[in-house]
Order: sequence, then structure tokens, then C-alpha cells
Amino acid sequence: MKLGLMMLFVPDLNEAKRFYCDILGFRLKAEENHALEFEHPACRFLAFKCDKNASTDNYSRIARSVFGFEVASIDQSFNELRSKGVSFLHSAPTENTFCRYAAFKDPFGNVHEIFEPKI
Repeated sequence: MKLGLMMLFVPDLNEAKRFYCDILGFRLKAEENHALEFEHPACRFLAFKCDKNASTDNYSRIARSVFGFEVASIDQSFNELRSKGVSFLHSAPTENTFCRYAAFKDPFGNVHEIFEPKI
């Protein structure tokens, strides 16, 4: 088994296109009436239209899936994304055994993380 598809659900496809393309830098690969596909080197990355936003309450205490986007410099990426208005759940990057990371939410409450692996 291998990871072949990342899916997220968003109530506003135009806002998803703005956030994931203009803010995070993914290229739009395809667009349909109720879905977007973004270019991603590791697997298919799709956004489907849904009815309402997610909640970020108790982020790390409630079961959920999180996309972790690897970056070359956590500090640089954190500052760059904050300057573009991205809302982080951490006031600064933090770390664990595996990496330095910072969680952020998209405009719909989907939580993702940027991370820099430890060498």
C-alpha cells in the first residue's frame, strides 16, 4: 500500500484556489464543477466542494488527518506564510523527535503543518 491521494473538503472552491495556489504555491492541474486538482509530486491532491467549514477546536486532542508539507527552512516558511495572512495554531515553530513544525489552518478550518525534518 502507498499514499496515492490527498483529499480535502472545502465549501468555497474559488477561495480554495486562491489559498492553495496563490498563498501556498501549488499549481492548479484541473478544475471541475465540484472539484479542483492541484499539482503535487508525491500523489494526487484534490479539493472537493462540501457544505460547511471544519473546526480546529482541540486540534491535537481530537482524531483527524493532517497534511504535512516539507519545507527547506521552517523559520523562513513560517514567516513568509504569516506575512501572507496564513493563520497558524502555533505562535512559533516547535519541535518533536522527528522535525520542527508549525500547524496552520486553511480558510475552511482544515489543519495542515509545515515541517523541517531533523537530520
